[in-house]
Amino acid sequence: MNMHAVSLKNWLACKGIEIPRLYLVGGTVRDMLLGKPAKDIDLVCKGAKVFAGALARCKDAALISMEKKPDEPCYRVVDRTDGNNFLDIAEMRGMTIFEDLSHRDFTINAIAVEVKGDGSPGPVLDPLNGAEDIRDGIIRQAGDRAIVSDPLRILRAVRIAAALGFSIEEATLKEMAQRAALLTKVSSERITAELLLILNTVRSADFFRQMDGLGVVEVIFPEIRALKGCAQNGFHHLNVWGHSMLVMENTERIINRPDDYFGQWSGKVADVLDSENRLPLLKLTALLHDTGKPATRGTNPDTGRITFYGHNEEGARTVGLISERLKLSGRNRDFMVLLTAEHLRAFQLASGDVKANTVTKWFRKLGDDAVPAIILSMADTMSSLGPDSSDFIRERHIDWAKRGVKEYFETVKARVEGPNLVTGNDLIAMGMEPGPEMGRILKEIRDAQDAGEVGSREEALELAKKLLIFYN
Repeated sequence: MNMHAVSLKNWLACKGIEIPRLYLVGGTVRDMLLGKPAKDIDLVCKGAKVFAGALARCKDAALISMEKKPDEPCYRVVDRTDGNNFLDIAEMRGMTIFEDLSHRDFTINAIAVEVKGDGSPGPVLDPLNGAEDIRDGIIRQAGDRAIVSDPLRILRAVRIAAALGFSIEEATLKEMAQRAALLTKVSSERITAELLLILNTVRSADFFRQMDGLGVVEVIFPEIRALKGCAQNGFHHLNVWGHSMLVMENTERIINRPDDYFGQWSGKVADVLDSENRLPLLKLTALLHDTGKPATRGTNPDTGRITFYGHNEEGARTVGLISERLKLSGRNRDFMVLLTAEHLRAFQLASGDVKANTVTKWFRKLGDDAVPAIILSMADTMSSLGPDSSDFIRERHIDWAKRGVKEYFETVKARVEGPNLVTGNDLIAMGMEPGPEMGRILKEIRDAQDAGEVGSREEALELAKKLLIFYN
């Protein structure tokens, strides 16, 4: 609280403006009571727009309108020299702070601290006993209409529980289940933002199981209904949905304990997953990677075995549509589609009779995305425990995956990311005309470079001369 008191004193040290009755509210107060550093300073007052504008002018700060809802205007005042130094000032809902707190989502967020004129904290106002729920680690809706008034709070409850390690009390869980269908009226952008925050926690799979029990996951992803009734072949001990949930759990287990699988390369693995939303999207892809199975389910007429030929391509198509519905970026969509389409490939590469050059080409195609692809394949293998599967195959694949990640970071990554040792201009200088044969020669040289068969420009040019003779 001291840090915020100092910051507020600096912001409010502004002559010539009238400072209204201000209150610190929401997650700011909750985190302070938990003894955690609060990320933001959230204030409410009457006349928020006028006050925020006056404060911005006085401090020569930027003023950003954040009016997401007509009845809940909010304004951000940002220090122009430090973008991390800002205040969020919202219009008080109702005539008093107590009325405002009664409109909030959960009791743990319905606590206010009055701010004195000099920026120092005043008394704590806790009409809904939120501090007690904080001590007990409980998330409880602040009022009977908390979820109806904003159904996104269903996901927000899960997100806060996952982040803080809290439990959601039974009456609130019951309300979440009864109102789950209202999530269809919430914008995709808001849903996606909450999902990514949940997926970024270390126990997201447990909370997805809880959401599934409440009927929430099926509302967001109606595609999973078909998975729940889709039986599998002897390589699996669960139906498609049960298997998908287990793959998500095993994916999270690998991510949470990278040292156990990747040893000295675990830091590199973490760096890859920490960029471009790979970590949360890998978990989500693990959950959805088999969405193509119901549409491709068949039976081999000779053996009677259940088959899913082409389910990875069908799943990639479905995951692409889901990604678009969630309004993910093009890069994030492509990542999920790629992992779904490739989730069988790593298993095939680990079979033992695949040429090293074939593996290298796969690494070159995927780049750093090969790392999450390998993790997904590991989790998929670990989750296939049917009577027709074997410990030997699972262990062989896990060993290959560990070696593959090691080799990728140790040698392959530098090779496949390096520039071409020979270009089309080099071939033209040797007397070759541009055309399809030039493309084939350049590809062969690049393949040799990736495989480590040529390691210098001189060696690559020598190979080019030999290929020119062969093609001529």
